[in-house]
Order: sequence, then C-alpha cells, then structure tokens
Amino acid sequence: MSNTYFSFHDGRWNGRILDGWQETFSNLDQWLARNSGESIVRFLSREVRRVETDQGVVYVKLLYSGSESSGLKKAVTAVKWFLKPSRALAIFNISNEILRAGFLCPRPLVAARHRTIWGWPTDLFVSEECLDATIAQRLQANPGEETVRALLSATAAELHRFHQAGFVHGDCTPYNLALNAQNKLVLFDNDRTVRSPWLRRRLELRSLAAFGLRLTQLTQSLEPFRFFLNQYAEAAGNAPKSSHRVAADLRQVMNLTRKRLRERGITLP
Repeated sequence: MSNTYFSFHDGRWNGRILDGWQETFSNLDQWLARNSGESIVRFLSREVRRVETDQGVVYVKLLYSGSESSGLKKAVTAVKWFLKPSRALAIFNISNEILRAGFLCPRPLVAARHRTIWGWPTDLFVSEECLDATIAQRLQANPGEETVRALLSATAAELHRFHQAGFVHGDCTPYNLALNAQNKLVLFDNDRTVRSPWLRRRLELRSLAAFGLRLTQLTQSLEPFRFFLNQYAEAAGNAPKSSHRVAADLRQVMNLTRKRLRERGITLP
C-alpha cells in the first residue's frame, strides 16, 4: 500500500494525489461527470458522493463555498472563501498528520482546487471508504448498558489521547467518531480539525461540549454524557494537569452543554 503523494495537475485542477491513483483520475472533470455515485450530502455549498471504483469505494467531497449562510455573513464568508488557501489541501494535510500520529481517519487520495476564469475556487477531496461504525450508529443499535459504558469509556480515553497529541476535532460528535476493532479512534469529517497549541484548551472544551450536545440528543439523557466526562477525567489523571483544573474544565463543559440544550428547548435533569 503506497503512502507516497505526488503533485497533481489535470486540466484546471491542481493539488496532490496518492501514488497509484493517477490513472483513475487522469481526466478529473470527465470522471466527475461520469461518476455521480450515491449522494450522501447535497447543499449549495458542498456535496459528498460515495463512488465505486476498480480500486475500491471512495468518498468524493466537492466544496463550492464556505457555508450556507445568508446576508452580510454570506458576503463575509464568500470573501474568505475566495482569499483563503484550499480547504481540500488543508483536509489532506490534517488527515495525514492524524495518520502519522497513530490515529485513524479515511486515507486521502486526492486533494485539488480549480478556479473559474473569474477566480472563484472549487475544492475537491477524495478519500478511501472506512467501514468502522460510528459511535452514533452503535448507540442507535440499542446495545445494553454495559456495552454503552464500555463504548463511551474507550471513546473518552481515546479522545483524551487525541487532545494530548495536540489535535482538536472541529465537529466532534458521535456521528464523526468511531472505534475500530482494537478500540482505536477513527475520525471522520476532518474539515475543521486542527493541531495547534494556540487556544487549544478552549477548543477542547468546546469540542467536548459539542460531543455532549449530540450524545444527549441521541440518548435523550444526560447520564451517558456524565459517565463519558467521568471517564475523560480518569484518562486525564495521568496528564500534567491538577485534578482541580480538570474538574473545573469538565464542569464548564457540562454547563456549556446544558446551555446549548436549553437553546434548543431541551431541559433534562
């Protein structure tokens, strides 16, 4: 299995490609036109397709703009999208950092960008399919309480290890995290995942609160998230941070999660 990437230049597209996939994507515009595949997500700003190829199933993400916002926010977002470097290449870079650090995510195959004659960018990111069931999928199968606790305990330990390595997932929810057969963390949808020491604590707390919000919506109870936070605190016990600081951080996470639940009209004991 090759882990070597090369520069990719195909018509109007420029980026990076994994060795061995050059022939498949030798005419990218024609390939995209022929391979609509199964639509997974389709918005004005982006779409995701699941496509079968001779080399296996791939996921194709096309990014047309920065967000689905409107009004002034849309104008600001559009300017940022026009000026900022390729998001596809950013996803490509962080995905490879995740893999090099010993964590798991779908392997990048192609990351490329093209601009229209007016300079408007479109980004493309292609990755291998990963078949590990997400935390949400496993919870939706209605496992017993012991299985749920084991699942959340392993997730908390792995997510803490991920944070200790300097990473923060930008959309940390049970729908974007999985555990493989060896209980190793698998991370999906890494568009906004970062690895940086700057403001990391704040980002970590917000990331945990995002996980708590979606976990609580999924289970209709705060108890699974309380258990998850306790397991995260246990994992943090060996980290160079006082237990008082950890406890204060996790209280802040729970308070933020409750606030977000109230904003959505959800009140739980």
